[in-house]
Amino acid sequence: MGASSIDSKSALIAGGTAAVVTYYLSKRHFDNKTIQLRKEKYDRDQKERTAQNATRQDSGLPNGVKLEGFQSDNVYLQDLEHLGKYFASEGEGIKNLMELGGHHAEYNKLIGPEECILANIRRGPGSTAVTRAFVRAGPRKELHFNPKKVNAAIVTCGGLCPGLNNVIREITRSLFYLYGIEGKCYGIVGGYSGFYDPKTPPIELTPDTVRHIHNKGGTMLGSSRGGFDIDKIVDFIKKKDIRQLYVIGGDGTHRGAFKIHETCMELGLHVAVAGIPKT
Repeated sequence: MGASSIDSKSALIAGGTAAVVTYYLSKRHFDNKTIQLRKEKYDRDQKERTAQNATRQDSGLPNGVKLEGFQSDNVYLQDLEHLGKYFASEGEGIKNLMELGGHHAEYNKLIGPEECILANIRRGPGSTAVTRAFVRAGPRKELHFNPKKVNAAIVTCGGLCPGLNNVIREITRSLFYLYGIEGKCYGIVGGYSGFYDPKTPPIELTPDTVRHIHNKGGTMLGSSRGGFDIDKIVDFIKKKDIRQLYVIGGDGTHRGAFKIHETCMELGLHVAVAGIPKT
């Protein structure tokens, strides 16, 4: 092989190597340039977004981009019974304050009568769907009952599920520590039959008796299916002067709770019946 042939191959290899090196150097340069441009764009967008959000905040608007053609018209609030329509308020003039260890504290937020939670929240451009809404839970500005005169009762019915003791505990603690009742809170033992069965008399619930029950499973009150006797249940309500009844259960239990409400209304008994769903 002649020297000229070797020189040609060496030149070819050297030229190829130089081209590869040039390619990778150019690619690195442009990659770095792309990264730099992307970062500069990101920084500009961040500054612009921060300025826009500050402007919206000053105007009382939320962050984000306003979508055109989206509306929430035709909102229908779920209709609920309000005892104030049929009974004079006992809490008129009483300021709704938290009772914390003998001290009063104001709530950070009091819920207005038309504040709600939207049920069907999906929307599309030009959508005109009717929107259902539910009453928002939380402390109200005005009290219907006078906490000093309130006796309450709590009952669990149906099958067991996680969290029952937590519900019992927090209702009891809220009644005494937030609402400030000066009456009694009865725990109905063994489901609906506990309203009248002498074998399972009710127990008195206090913040002390429920202090640690959330660490245990099941329900400290016991539970059962059936045992619904409206006359005997109402007799208990009248005898103990119950003003607030909390019923924890499923579909059948809540049908019973509604029957209790209807019967109390028919008899003119001033009682609020609150259903707490479980499964």
